[in-house]
Amino acid sequence: MSGKHYFSIVAFVICGLAVAVVARPRSESNGLTADSSAQQIAQGEKLYESRCGICHAAPNNTGSLMLARRLGKDRSLLAQRTDLKADYIRKVSRVGIGSMPPLTRIEVPDSELDLIVAYLTRPESARAAEKSRSSGAAHE
Repeated sequence: MSGKHYFSIVAFVICGLAVAVVARPRSESNGLTADSSAQQIAQGEKLYESRCGICHAAPNNTGSLMLARRLGKDRSLLAQRTDLKADYIRKVSRVGIGSMPPLTRIEVPDSELDLIVAYLTRPESARAAEKSRSSGAAHE
């Protein structure tokens, strides 16, 4: 096999792999693959509570109060919002906004931020499952 022919085959294989990676199914809302699991969302929820909750978990926390002033009370609790986009969450987390300071990759590594993003942008089916679990627990 000539060097030129070998190079063509290698280039073809590399291009094929690149297309396969780019074309894999992705969830439109959070940028994760379509097979994002409930486990990732649950991990993201725990991380959200521990990393973000001090400011954003309850209506009277500082972050929620600031969001209520700026966007209205109905959009002040991040975990209840359905309009948040993955890229926006990542950007705001890394550069900050208003009185929110930026979070460094030391404070919240990218791997943890990805899980938090998965939780905040979870699909409606996951939100419905949460509601049914919480309503079931309330009746017990």
